[in-house]
Amino acid sequence: MNNFVRLLPTTIDFIVHRSFSITAPLYDLQKVSRVHVVDNSKLALDGNVYKRMPRIIHCYKRNDNLTRTRLTAGLGDKVLLAIKGQMKKAIIVGCKQRVRKPNVPQFDSNNVVLIDDDGNPVGTRILAPIPAFFRTRGDLAKIAAIATAFV
Repeated sequence: MNNFVRLLPTTIDFIVHRSFSITAPLYDLQKVSRVHVVDNSKLALDGNVYKRMPRIIHCYKRNDNLTRTRLTAGLGDKVLLAIKGQMKKAIIVGCKQRVRKPNVPQFDSNNVVLIDDDGNPVGTRILAPIPAFFRTRGDLAKIAAIATAFV
């Protein structure tokens, strides 16, 4: 019994003075996040039923709040996908969020739309609703033009 009492204070000290780090919940997507491609391009339709889901392998936006090399991307940001063994650029049009942000729609899945090198969408129609603020942003106007529903 005395041995147990001697160990108890050191255990409490360890819990009070944490020697491990706790990461804050992410608001956006990061590398290796799985996504759904929601346009009607041939690669998107084949990639969603391929043996591996499309994954983000690079985010083109650096978040200044996070240190080191972690990159995150949110709604309207450009990412690089690995889909069917190919690397393709995409724009995030839907993002699950652990913590709700004000005036930003919350989605059930992480959705992206494939684009080419010039920023034009590869497909001719977007099959999922996209945020309404895409209409006002000039660089995303082409994606808003082929959308069928807005949130």
